[in-house]
Amino acid sequence: MSSATLHSRRRKSLGLVTLAVVLACVLAPAAAFAQGAYTIVVNQVDGRGWPDIGLNITLLGPDGKAVPGLEASQFEIREEGQAQPVSGLALGPARNVPLSVVLAIDNSGSMAGEKLQSAKEAAIAFLQSLTPNDQATLVAFNTRVFEVVKATNDRAALEAGINSLQPGGNTAAFDALYFAATVVTAAPPEMRRAVILLTDGEDTASNYSARVASDVARQASALVYTIGLGPDAQDGVLTALAEGGGRYYKAPAPQDLRGIYEAIAIELSSQLLVSYQSTTRVTRLYQLVTIEVKWRGPDGVEVAQTVRYRPSRAALIQPTPIALQPTPTAVPPPPGLSKPPPAVAAVRVPPLGGMLNTVSAFGAMLVGVSILSLVTALAMQVSPSAASQRLASYTGDGAVVEHRVRMPNFASRALLPAMEGLGAQVLKLTPKGYTDHIKEMLILTGPPYKLQLGGFLGIQLALAAVFTVPLTWWALTTSPGNIVMLVLSIALGIVMGIYLPYFWLARKVQNRKKAILRALPGALDFLAINVEAGMGFDAALSEVVRRWRNPLTDEFAMMLIDFQIGKPRRDAWRDLVNRTQVTDLSAFVTAMLQNEQVGASIGHLLRVQAEHMRIRRRQRAEEAARVAPVKMLIPLVFFIFPGILVVLLGPAIPQVLDAFGNGGP
Repeated sequence: MSSATLHSRRRKSLGLVTLAVVLACVLAPAAAFAQGAYTIVVNQVDGRGWPDIGLNITLLGPDGKAVPGLEASQFEIREEGQAQPVSGLALGPARNVPLSVVLAIDNSGSMAGEKLQSAKEAAIAFLQSLTPNDQATLVAFNTRVFEVVKATNDRAALEAGINSLQPGGNTAAFDALYFAATVVTAAPPEMRRAVILLTDGEDTASNYSARVASDVARQASALVYTIGLGPDAQDGVLTALAEGGGRYYKAPAPQDLRGIYEAIAIELSSQLLVSYQSTTRVTRLYQLVTIEVKWRGPDGVEVAQTVRYRPSRAALIQPTPIALQPTPTAVPPPPGLSKPPPAVAAVRVPPLGGMLNTVSAFGAMLVGVSILSLVTALAMQVSPSAASQRLASYTGDGAVVEHRVRMPNFASRALLPAMEGLGAQVLKLTPKGYTDHIKEMLILTGPPYKLQLGGFLGIQLALAAVFTVPLTWWALTTSPGNIVMLVLSIALGIVMGIYLPYFWLARKVQNRKKAILRALPGALDFLAINVEAGMGFDAALSEVVRRWRNPLTDEFAMMLIDFQIGKPRRDAWRDLVNRTQVTDLSAFVTAMLQNEQVGASIGHLLRVQAEHMRIRRRQRAEEAARVAPVKMLIPLVFFIFPGILVVLLGPAIPQVLDAFGNGGP
């Protein structure tokens, strides 16, 4: 090898070493900055007592763990750009506030062996981090959910309950979260609330959906920490369950559980509770208020996080002053009259007998129906309207962190469980064909599936009792010896109690099918536009779900979840048809399944299907227009025409009567 060649290779090697050193000098500060970044996590925003606002804050260090030992002077809070006075801040570590935590542990058959044993050891180690003022509840779930140990601060009882867990059955993780949220709701309001849910696989036995369980946990103002054990855990679903406050932890192996429970214990004890009085003037019911939380570290590092919340309705409702009526004063008698005039003798009205009893019975029945309507309205009021949610998405800019903390109402906490218990007593006596039909109709009502078969049968039984009691009392008071009247009254009350809930359920199913039919052509047009623009079908479907909110997009969202968890696409499409039972949507699904088999263009198929749906919608409108005159005939004859005749001929009737009266002998 010549000296020139050797010298050239040395120069190349020196150049490569120099380039590596330069790159290291450039990338090292960036890597150090990335590894040394702090993050503020606003777990909860409590605006129920507006203008008093409460924040639950966690500061994560470079290692991703919570940073303890923070001071109030390091934080600054701005609301709508205005700094809140530091003197008005009430800041304190969360460890000074008692904690109510629910430990939900999966003891299904897949947890047998090392998994369940490691979960027991990790949960027992977590109990050591609790203070004497904290309380814990142990919940185990497989095919069903069990409350193993009620809320207590007795560690020995909790450890005994944990050690008693045995594997077996399927997995009902969503039901476990729903039950844990209802349990933690009963905790005193001054305590913090948290749920730690551990599972190792797909949910296979729940009655409630993941969305319903997550909403109930948010309404209970509980932090939800989910732990997915092993490769079969549904990472996406468990992450979504923890979005309302809390975190999702992935445990690749059972040995990692102990460290995860320790990290959760550190985070719960390192959280900060901040409260201040808002100075923002709220003028609109849908207004979103922006909060900026800034932390300044001792080395000059600044970290900020922005969240938004919506004040409660009470923030805009001002109390109306009630005008008090003046107390009447005694009027002195006129001159010359030494004492007031004698009182007029009261006229005694004779009793009305049977008419009074009839009016009393009718009034009692009206009171019962009013109370039932009020209870039904409370049971149905579980979430804000779709219009307000869509309006909120357009009034804010950027990502919106929504924290609408809403406690479960009386109907959800007491009436529905009572109705379910009542319906369970009569479930065995109900014909199977009828129960299967009611189950199918309850599924067709769509999410959230809060009303189950037992609850519906209980409502029918309770309504039958509500109608039967006043009708029976009316029959006994008006016709004491009439057995036929008594039997007819009882039968009428039972029929009304059974039929009215069924009629309401059928109308709800019919209205939902109509809403799906109205939304289908527009959704197919939007899908066709996105697919022709280059998006995949699943991505286009997710855009439809993100931009619109109606029963059709709710079903598409559930189908996307089925796609993501690995369910065969054909089965997911068939489940969509079974949950809706809409003829036009079934035709679209059949076309999609055939298209997937032959591999034709999806964009062309969507265009053809959208045009076909618009033609079908126009035909239905024309059919309704042709039927309308026939339907209007009955109200015209019995209600409108008589009123017109009274208005036109009424003034002439007295003159006609006078004419015939004067013309007599």
